[in-house]
Amino acid sequence: MRLLDKTMKNYELLLMFNVNQEESTNKTVDKYKELITSKGGSIDRYEDWGIMKLAYNINKINKAKYILLNFEASNDILTELSGLIKFNDNIIRHMIIAKNKKITEPSIMIQNKERA
Repeated sequence: MRLLDKTMKNYELLLMFNVNQEESTNKTVDKYKELITSKGGSIDRYEDWGIMKLAYNINKINKAKYILLNFEASNDILTELSGLIKFNDNIIRHMIIAKNKKITEPSIMIQNKERA
């Protein structure tokens, strides 16, 4: 019998979306946020960095829409979220990082946009 790990941990998720599919980007992000909160997790920070040029082409795409999400979730939520992300063709790349503490202050990307 497998014990379910209900311990909440902090994570940072960076998503890079195909700009040609922009209409579904907000729906996808809302779906992920709903998954996290409905299963007992919490969203600590959400940032839309906008569209930026990639350093190199990925599948003949040279621009992507960047979304940053910091959240607290259990391993079960993280596993389900990872599965949804992997099978979404609209997401070019993604990165999930475990964090030691909650991060709620604006990222350096948002701070630089505010200064400009």
